[in-house]
Amino acid sequence: MEMPELADLIWLFEDEPTPSEEDLSWPVGLHSFRLRRGDREVLFSLDPTSGEAYVSLFEGGEETVSLGRLRRLERLTVEKEGEREGLVLRFVSGLDPLRLQTRPVIRLSWDVNPLGVW
Repeated sequence: MEMPELADLIWLFEDEPTPSEEDLSWPVGLHSFRLRRGDREVLFSLDPTSGEAYVSLFEGGEETVSLGRLRRLERLTVEKEGEREGLVLRFVSGLDPLRLQTRPVIRLSWDVNPLGVW
């Protein structure tokens, strides 16, 4: 999986990563970044070794969205366009990318086509 340098992720989330276990150091194991803007907060967790990510959004302290165990990530990209900044997660399978905007507001967008009839 291609991903930004740790310094770029720290810049984007304005936060040092917190490992899930004390004895883990980047990039081994699950590490979490937390960012708050106004009433919204995002918790982004990434395991660079396994290529899995987790995204949780909070509004007013209440969890509103939780996307867990996003697998088969191909590439993470930090994007900056004008005043907007964010992280784009691209998948090996060709699913539409997930976009996590971090500035000027926290916003999540993911336009996924239906997988078919179940």
